[in-house]
Formats: sequence, C-alpha cells, structure tokens
Amino acid sequence: MRKHLKIPGIDQCPVDDIVSIEGKGNYTTIFLKNGQTILMAKTLKKFESQLRLGTFLRIHKSYLVNKVNVLSHDLNETKTVKTILNQSLPVSRRKLDLVRGQLA
Repeated sequence: MRKHLKIPGIDQCPVDDIVSIEGKGNYTTIFLKNGQTILMAKTLKKFESQLRLGTFLRIHKSYLVNKVNVLSHDLNETKTVKTILNQSLPVSRRKLDLVRGQLA
C-alpha cells in the first residue's frame, strides 16, 4: 500500500490527505483535505492502479474516493457519497453493490 504520491508542487503528498480524484479524459483533478485542487495529465485508471490496495474506492467512471474521508452516503435515493469537503459525488449503478459492501 502506497503512503505517498508524487504530485507537482507538493514533494510527497500523503495518500491520507487526498479526499477524492475526479477524472476527465486524460486529465485528473485531485482534491486535498486542505481544500487545494491539483490538475494532472494522468488518467484516473493510472491512479486507480497505484492506489488499488489502499483505502480508495472507484465509485463511478469519473471518481475515486478515499473511504477514510467519506462523511456519509445515501445509496438508496440520491445514490451519492458525501466527503469531508462537502462534495456530493455520484455512485454509478454498476458500482452500487460494491460501494454498499465497502462503506456499510
């Protein structure tokens, strides 16, 4: 399990400081606990392969979320996960059962 990621502008970013990662094509936006966002030219799939053994969970085609930084979830009505940054992230229908099992 990785404990740090190399992110431009931050020498070694602890994995626990990452709240969520949003993928948009060949770019990803990393959301940190301190409210900082970082745009990187790396696909979400590459991040998922680096962080797959850790506390990260793929909840949607475009989102990876750190389970440690999840405040609450509504998987019945709105099918969303709420993070400590007050982000409301969608959970896809295909990932719903996996997310239920991991966050229950």
